[in-house]
Amino acid sequence: MTTAAQPKPQALFEIKGVLTKFMRMLFPVEFRIDSIANCGPMLPFHYPLLPGEMIYLPEKVDPFGAAGQEYAYYFVTTAHLAARHDFGTFRFRLSDIEGFEDRHESGVEAIDSFIASFDDPALAGALMRLGEAARIDAELARRYRGLAPRIEAINRSLIETLAPDALSTMLVRGSLGILGVDAPENGFARVAQEFFAPLRMRDADVLRTARQTTALYEWLQDLIARAREAGENDPLAGEATQMRNDLISGMKSADGGDDSASDDSTEGEAGGEPDQRLSMEASGRQSKGNKGRAISPEELRKLIEQGAQINPSQGEGNAEGDGMYLTQLTGKQLSELEAMREQLAEVGSVTGQGRLMMARSRQDSYYAYDEWDYVMNDYRRNWCRLREIPLSGDDGDFYNNTLLHYADLLPVIRRNFQRIRPASYRMVRGLEDGEEIDFDRTIESHVARRMGEIPDGRFYKARKKEARDVATLFLLDMSASTDEPIHREARKYTDDDDNDDWMKAWQRRPQAAQRPRRIIDVNKEALIIMAQSLEELGDQYAIMGFSGHGRDNVEFYVIKEFDHELSDDVRARVGAVEPKRSTRMGAAIRHVREKFKNVNSRAKHMILLSDGFPQDFDYGHDRRSNAYGIQDTMVALKELELAGVLPFCITVDKTGHDYLRQMCQSSRYLVIEDIASLPRQLPKVYEQVVRW
Repeated sequence: MTTAAQPKPQALFEIKGVLTKFMRMLFPVEFRIDSIANCGPMLPFHYPLLPGEMIYLPEKVDPFGAAGQEYAYYFVTTAHLAARHDFGTFRFRLSDIEGFEDRHESGVEAIDSFIASFDDPALAGALMRLGEAARIDAELARRYRGLAPRIEAINRSLIETLAPDALSTMLVRGSLGILGVDAPENGFARVAQEFFAPLRMRDADVLRTARQTTALYEWLQDLIARAREAGENDPLAGEATQMRNDLISGMKSADGGDDSASDDSTEGEAGGEPDQRLSMEASGRQSKGNKGRAISPEELRKLIEQGAQINPSQGEGNAEGDGMYLTQLTGKQLSELEAMREQLAEVGSVTGQGRLMMARSRQDSYYAYDEWDYVMNDYRRNWCRLREIPLSGDDGDFYNNTLLHYADLLPVIRRNFQRIRPASYRMVRGLEDGEEIDFDRTIESHVARRMGEIPDGRFYKARKKEARDVATLFLLDMSASTDEPIHREARKYTDDDDNDDWMKAWQRRPQAAQRPRRIIDVNKEALIIMAQSLEELGDQYAIMGFSGHGRDNVEFYVIKEFDHELSDDVRARVGAVEPKRSTRMGAAIRHVREKFKNVNSRAKHMILLSDGFPQDFDYGHDRRSNAYGIQDTMVALKELELAGVLPFCITVDKTGHDYLRQMCQSSRYLVIEDIASLPRQLPKVYEQVVRW
C-alpha cells in the first residue's frame, strides 16, 4: 500500500528567476526580489508600504488552500507589490488633501505625514493599506484578466485563516469584496464594504484611498465612542463574537492552547487566599466582576517578558486560587472594537522599530527595542534599552597619520571610484515615447483593443541616464575584543643584547614602547580610507559604533551622521574610537533603521565591521551558548532588509563562517583572512556590494 506524497513547501529561491521575468513583462520598473525570514503567506495589506525597487517575499510558503496555491501566491503577491509603483501608490502628494494645501511632501514621505496626522496613526496606516490593497487588486484584475481568478482564490484562502467572526476579519472581507455567508444580515460587514467600493472603480487613485481612509477611520472611532457609552447594552454587540485583546491572546499554554479568560471562567488553583486580589487592566479599561482565572507568578513573568503592559488595580469579590486574576473587561463590544483596532494597527508594521523614551535629561533618554527569543519563538517586547553616546574627539593625529601611511593607496581608490561615478544607463519600460518598441506592451495593447478595452499607449522603452543615489551606514563593532593586537610577535634577541656597552643598547631602544596595532586600529584605518574615497564619489554615508553591557545598557556611538560633512570634528571622533565592552548586535542593527529614517536615497545599505559573534553577559538563557545572540541578529538583519536597507557583514574573525552563514546568506557576508588587508579590501567590497 502506497501513501500519497505530502505536498512540499514552495521555496522562494527556486522560482526567483521566473518571478523576476514575470515582473519585467508586467511592469516598466526593474524590481529586485529578496526574502523575509520567519514569515508565512500574508494578505497584501499586511506588507508595509515600502519605497524603492526591492520586493520582499516570504522565504518559503507552506502548502495552504487548494493544491499549488503556495506557488500561485508568489506570483499574485509579487504582482500586487510591484503594482503599487505602477498604479500610483507612491505618487501621493500631501497638498492634494484638504487641510494640507501648504505641505510639499510627496511619495512615502507624504503617506507617512498623512498617517501621522491621525490621533491613532497605527490604525490609520492599516486602513490606508487596506484601501490600497482593494484598489490595486481591482485594477490588476481589470488589466490582467488571467490574474483575476488567482487573486480571488488566494485572498479567499488567506481570509479563511483569520478568525471568522472577528470584526477585523469582517473589515478585511469588506475591503476585498469577499463577504461571508451571513454577510447580508451583518450590518458591520455591509457598511464596511460600502467604504471600500469606490476604491474598486476604474478611475480610483491613491488620493481617493486617502479620503476613504479618513471616512472609515472616523466611522470606526465613532463606533468605539458609542460602544464606550453604551457598555454591554450596545446594539452592535450582536454583530460579532468576542474578539480577544492582545493581552489575553498573548497567554498560551505549554501545549499551544489558549488560556484566555471568559465570562464563565471559574478556574483556579487550590491554595490560600491572597491578602489582596488584584486584576489586570489593559488599554485603560477597568476590570469588572469577581470571576477569572488565577495567573501564577511564572505566567505573570512570561507575560512581562513578552511585553505585556500590566497595571495592577484593586479588585472586589471573592475568588479562589493564588496569584493575580484576569477578569472580564467592561463593555463587550468596546473590547471587540478596541481589540480590532490593536490587531489591525500591528499588522504590516516593521517589527523591531524603536520607541524613544524621553526623560528629563538627554542622558537618561533611551530607545526601547524588541529582541527575538528563538526559544519561545516570539519577541521580548521593549527588552533592550539603547542610548546614543556622544563621542569626544582626539587631536586628529590618528586620522592624519593614516592618510600618510596609505598615501600610495588613496589615488588608486579614487581613480576606481571616479570610474563608477558617471551616471549609468538603465532600461526604462512603459514610456509614451522612446528609442525602442516594447513588444510585450504592444501585444498587451492589441489584446486590450480586441477585448473592447482602452489600450495602454505606453509601449516604448528607452535607456535613460540615472545618477547614483546611494546612502551607506558603516556600523563598527567597538567591543572589548577589538583591543587585541593583530600580530603577536615574539621579542627578537641579537648579539648586541649581551654587549657591555649599555650606551648603545639605550640609544637603540625607544624611550617609550609603541602600542601594538590592534583590530580596532585596522577598522578605523579602513573607515578613514572609505570616508576619503566616498567624498570623491559623492555617495551619502554615515559612521556609527556600538557596544554596551547588558540589555539595559546598549551603547550606540554616533561618529558621523548622513547630513554631516567630513569636518575636523568628525575626523577627531574617528581617531577617538576605542574598544568598550560587549557585542549586542541585534539592538544596534535595529537602531540603524532609526538612523535611516530621514534618508531619502533610493539605495540604502549597511556595512557591519566586526571581529566576532554577538555576545553579552545576558544575551540569552545560557551564557555558555551563542545561539540566542546569533538568532536575534539574524532576525534583526531580516528586519533591516524589510525596511529597505541591505546589510552586508564583514568580519576579521577567521571562524566567522561558522556563525555568519546562520545569520545571513552567503552573498551577504565576507570573512577577511588577513586582518591587516582590510583597509585595502573594504573599498573593493563597497564597489561590488553596493547596489544603486
